[in-house]
Amino acid sequence: MTDASGNKGSVKERFLKEMREYLIISIYLWICFSVLLTYKAAILEAENVAFLPLGIAAVKALIIGKFILIGKAVKAGSRMTSGILLARIMWKSLAFLLLLVVFTLIEELVVGWFHGSTVAHTVDELMARSWLELLAPSVVMLLVLIPMIAFEEIDRDLGKGKLRQLLFGRSDAEPSGAG
Repeated sequence: MTDASGNKGSVKERFLKEMREYLIISIYLWICFSVLLTYKAAILEAENVAFLPLGIAAVKALIIGKFILIGKAVKAGSRMTSGILLARIMWKSLAFLLLLVVFTLIEELVVGWFHGSTVAHTVDELMARSWLELLAPSVVMLLVLIPMIAFEEIDRDLGKGKLRQLLFGRSDAEPSGAG
């Protein structure tokens, strides 16, 4: 059996590979969101407002992690074939951001529907937010996406798995400067 990238493997192997990728993405997102929400909690605590961020960060990371896997499955941002690495990273990051914004809007509509709101009411609530409330999460998400996509694009250019080995593998070279 051959998968979309031309690799042979069983359904179980592909499932395990995708679950590993989902876990890595979700952990990365959870760390990023936890840091941001802990910062928010610290600010709110100074104003005597209780806020528990880690559960929210975990749920958000799992949801957005799945959205990112869907984006990878549909090859979001892959049409950019520039030889300039930075251009590919930015293009793909923006494509994924657009995809996440669309999925987040759909998620808001589904949550609104689940709570008994009409689509019009949910859209009205979204539009009642300030432009800063709408823009800031997107900018933060872009800043989270750029390193993740940069890692993938650099790894692709170096050869699959090479960057991971360089970053997390043992170096064969002995440290110089002894003496």
